[in-house]
Amino acid sequence: MSTCPTFTKLPLTEPYFRDFGFRGAVLSKIKLGSLGGVEDVTGAVIYLASDASALATGSALRVDGGWTAE
Repeated sequence: MSTCPTFTKLPLTEPYFRDFGFRGAVLSKIKLGSLGGVEDVTGAVIYLASDASALATGSALRVDGGWTAE
């Protein structure tokens, strides 16, 4: 099983990113150098919820800003 960890800017995650140490540790793992937001995952969600993904099985769609690129 493949996992695609990352963090996104949401009201629930905002308090964590006020901690500059935590924010720096997270951003150091994201190759694109910035946190994603809801708008950054919307396309993937629409794809997975649509008939366009009807033949997609057992795979991971990485929408992680490069976190898993190592």
